[in-house]
Amino acid sequence: MKVKFAFTIGENRMKNLFTTSMVLLSFAALQAQTDVVLTVDDTNNKTKTGIKFKGQFNSWTEVSAFDDGTNGDATAGDKIWSLKVSAADGTYEWGAVDQDGAWLTPGVPNYTFTVSGSSVTGSTSIVIPKLKPMHSVVFTVRDLPGKETNIKLKGSMFGWSTKDMFDDGTNGDTTANDKVFTLKTDIEEGNWEWGIENQCGWKLQGSNRQFTVAVGGAVSGSTSYSIPAGGTPINVTFRVYMGDVIVNANGLYVGGDFMDQISGKSLCNWTKDTLRLADANSDDVFEMTLSIPAAKYSYKYFNGRGGDPDGEKGDFKTGRCGTDNGLGGFNRVLDLNGVTRDTVLHIYKYDSCSIYTPMASGLNKGNSVVKGIFPNPASATATVMFHESGVAHVVTLFDMAGKAVSVQTISAGKGFATISRPGSGMYLVQVADQRGGTAYGRIIFE
Repeated sequence: MKVKFAFTIGENRMKNLFTTSMVLLSFAALQAQTDVVLTVDDTNNKTKTGIKFKGQFNSWTEVSAFDDGTNGDATAGDKIWSLKVSAADGTYEWGAVDQDGAWLTPGVPNYTFTVSGSSVTGSTSIVIPKLKPMHSVVFTVRDLPGKETNIKLKGSMFGWSTKDMFDDGTNGDTTANDKVFTLKTDIEEGNWEWGIENQCGWKLQGSNRQFTVAVGGAVSGSTSYSIPAGGTPINVTFRVYMGDVIVNANGLYVGGDFMDQISGKSLCNWTKDTLRLADANSDDVFEMTLSIPAAKYSYKYFNGRGGDPDGEKGDFKTGRCGTDNGLGGFNRVLDLNGVTRDTVLHIYKYDSCSIYTPMASGLNKGNSVVKGIFPNPASATATVMFHESGVAHVVTLFDMAGKAVSVQTISAGKGFATISRPGSGMYLVQVADQRGGTAYGRIIFE
């Protein structure tokens, strides 16, 4: 019995060892790596001084290639750049950049190779074709607002790497500091497109500029661009009610695509923690006045530098005060096209299209400027009655997007103003008298 018992234990141990060995072998098989040699052949031109590979085999991290007879390279100095990588079974996309960071094959789909056991199929080599003749091309960018200090050109002819432009009288630039940035460079014959960046990122408005360098060097198409100057600046007062929200200790900010247009400042659009609003009257209404050209902009409010990094998250499109931002969220819209006067925006509630105004029966509580607005709702016209007729008043009607749709100056001696129906909907009425008093009311036109 003891012998039989001992044999049973030994049999179980053998089974366990066998099972464990099979698991380890299976795991090793799953993790097996196969060496793959990737190459870039620059023997046609011999112009590259450095190559880096990147692809799914290493999560698109750039890795330097070799032309020194090591790391999978067959022959040193032959302008065939090589890199030996290890990859498990699967299919991998990859590509390469040169010493300037330019993608070697712009406009061409990523190369792919497949590893199956010890077999490697697909594309593991890039052959750079012989360059066509190069010709001199001059690019110019006119900075009409006169605010730029660092303009870079990037385009398909450079593999979308960037090139510095100059406003210092060198490198093809004719006059230093005239806000005309220039780049003179040799471009291969062919069809190309380009754009510009500044320190904030992409600066070109509209589609990429396109040009052609024909056989023999004739250049046609667009090789110049002017950064728009914008319209005459007006003062715009941003306002938001925070009575329903805990204000972050780091402050409340406004940001949008108007920021690079602010007079007297050099800011990047959508910087979230630069333009800080203030609650000067301790009434939970935060304000800031900025001078910007009259145009159409997108914006939103940001509660704190780190407390609310993505800013407001309300559905401004459904609320009819904004639009889809294309990134899964919404922006407020500020349409100042055609506006020539300084503008005070609605007091929106944070994260909402609802307008806040401390009113009773449609008027400021206890105000001494306006006696009443009637009828309300109105069909064709409404009348705004003033408490005093001996002073002048300015009556401004705003739509729900914050755009002034009518402005009337009522001279002293007239105690009322008549507002004509601009269209159906709700509007905000702002009344200011010559003594500095201001009141707000809401009017609905049916």
